Amino acid sequence: MTGIRWASLATVVGGGVIFLVCLVGVALGHPWSAVPGGLGLLTAVREVRYLRRLRSGKIPRREN
Repeated sequence: MTGIRWASLATVVGGGVIFLVCLVGVALGHPWSAVPGGLGLLTAVREVRYLRRLRSGKIPRREN
């Protein structure tokens, strides 16, 4: 197993939490909470896609 990318993990978990909180807001009758919820979901999905491309070797790894 390779090292855990903590920033990426935080991004995915944070985006998922924002999505779930906003989903509850929409269910409670606050339709505008769908906007930040959608942004949180899109951010999490984008990060997961980036990690998959990184793992497959389609993009080069950066050394910090």
